[in-house]
Amino acid sequence: MKIFNNLSFRKHIYVIINRNYFVSTKGKKRVQQLHKLPIKVIYVEDDETIMSKTANFLQNYVEEIYVAKNGKEGLELFFDMGPDAVITDFEMPVMDGLEMIKEIKEHRPDTPIFVTTSFENDTLHLTRAIEYGITQYVSKSSKPERLLQSIYDYFKNDEKFNFHLELLDDGTILSIGERFAFILGYSPEELLLEHASRIIEPIPHIHNRHFLSKLNEKKSIEYAHCIFKRKDGAELLLSGSAELVYFDGKKKYISKWHPVDSIMRSNEEIKERLAKETYLKSLMKFHAEISQDIITAFTIEEFLQGFIEKLPKTSEKTLGFLMLMEGSRLKELYHPSNSGVTFDSIASETIDLENSENKKLYLPCFLAMKHSQIVFVDDISNLPETKLKELLTKNGIVTVISIPMKIRLKNMPTGILTLLFKQNHTFDKEELDLWQNIANTVAFGIESIKAKIERDELIRKLDLMAHTDKLTGTVNRHRGIELLEHEIKRAKRYEHPFSIIYFDIDHFKKINDTYGHATGDTVLIKATETIKRNLRATDTLIRWGGEEFMILLPETTLSDAVHLAKKLREYLEMRSADIPVPITASFGVASWEEGQSLDTLVHRADTKMYEAKTLGRNRIAY
Repeated sequence: MKIFNNLSFRKHIYVIINRNYFVSTKGKKRVQQLHKLPIKVIYVEDDETIMSKTANFLQNYVEEIYVAKNGKEGLELFFDMGPDAVITDFEMPVMDGLEMIKEIKEHRPDTPIFVTTSFENDTLHLTRAIEYGITQYVSKSSKPERLLQSIYDYFKNDEKFNFHLELLDDGTILSIGERFAFILGYSPEELLLEHASRIIEPIPHIHNRHFLSKLNEKKSIEYAHCIFKRKDGAELLLSGSAELVYFDGKKKYISKWHPVDSIMRSNEEIKERLAKETYLKSLMKFHAEISQDIITAFTIEEFLQGFIEKLPKTSEKTLGFLMLMEGSRLKELYHPSNSGVTFDSIASETIDLENSENKKLYLPCFLAMKHSQIVFVDDISNLPETKLKELLTKNGIVTVISIPMKIRLKNMPTGILTLLFKQNHTFDKEELDLWQNIANTVAFGIESIKAKIERDELIRKLDLMAHTDKLTGTVNRHRGIELLEHEIKRAKRYEHPFSIIYFDIDHFKKINDTYGHATGDTVLIKATETIKRNLRATDTLIRWGGEEFMILLPETTLSDAVHLAKKLREYLEMRSADIPVPITASFGVASWEEGQSLDTLVHRADTKMYEAKTLGRNRIAY
């Protein structure tokens, strides 16, 4: 983590450079400090390279590790070996990890399961796995130390690693929990077969005989209080109990110890852990929903507004807004519409990132964009005096974090996701990774939807080109035949009428021969413009070939089609202002009849059109 020393508020704004080492103060343990855990682990992974690397690493830190190449093998090992923990991937042959997890949880719900996953691709699987009750997930891109730390963090709270002591009735130590020994300053091996008086002293009390003397009574001890001596001479006051059990024909005591206030602390830790897990699960579910929205959203605006409106659902105390890049400026703003906070005034904070003298550059959203790193502010009172600071203070915002929305291989983020918390909020690496993945998914969504819109527009243009006559802009004959066939099917199904008008520009060959083909093209363009201007939106003008055109008229009877043809003939005849020659056309009108094929209908209209030409042109036949 790096602090920018040139900022007056440097104690409260952090640019996180290396997120692999951003951990809470409660978790600053390194792998070298971990003792070997006395547990059996089943590791299921079909990638032999990853499996070999991870298994070789873990065997130095766990007592036994068994490997399987698919879920079926893993499940068989689970029932055969009765492991303390399972590590698995999702996608595997024979039986996938999700199915195996479900089977394990149905038979032994308390089994801790650690999932190694490529998070960006497994959000839907991960959501389902969380519902089944997995313990933790770790990205495959992480080092094996990250997986080991998750396992250790889980088992360090387990009874058999914490305040656990086995004794014979004469006080000989048979075993001690690794965590317990560590707290006392020993390794378990140092205390094995030693007398318990080495670490236990009596507490003088008239009603409390010494714990070690109670062992001779050959019965379970419901409660006891003892002073445990650390190797360095310090003392620990612990309360505990001891259960007398028989093992291999011998009697021994299994005792469990805890500080007087440990139960209360433990309950609080459990509550905090459950709240944290619930929160992280809500983020994973939110991530999965956003991934799905990329597919269903029609526009970028719809996608982003949907994202920001769903954001408060991850936590009732979480708000946020999005700002997008436009050139070198953070400009467009998306914010929740019913949050109780008026975000519109943030828009005035839009500035050019290249203007290094502007103090607004030290706002978290602009710092995050400038450095392409997460920026965290734990005390907004040290922000520069801007409308954003005024807005946050007014609405009781305490913690702010800005996260760049990154697209791989792009130099600059697409935009910035800024989260606002109305109470102090600390982040660990796991939560930061989740939020960064969510922000990156938003960036990916923007690019995907943009590409989809461009693709759809290209398809539309290509479709238009494929079905449009280049000269006149009318539907071409190929597309026209498709529309006519569709209309015949519709007429048959619903028994609705439709008609066609077949017309031909009169003396068109003579126009070409006399005035040239350029003038002929102008005549066709102007004639079709006139026709289209006087058709309904549901009607279709088709260039049938050369100077011949077809008009498809859905829901139109013969009489209505004839009436329209008369109007079109008049409009064409009057059209002469902007072309060098007069335009007239001969029209043939036909209405579809039950049982007629497309060829028959077109032939009837064609016949009527030639009949109009025979009668002197510039007229209608039907």
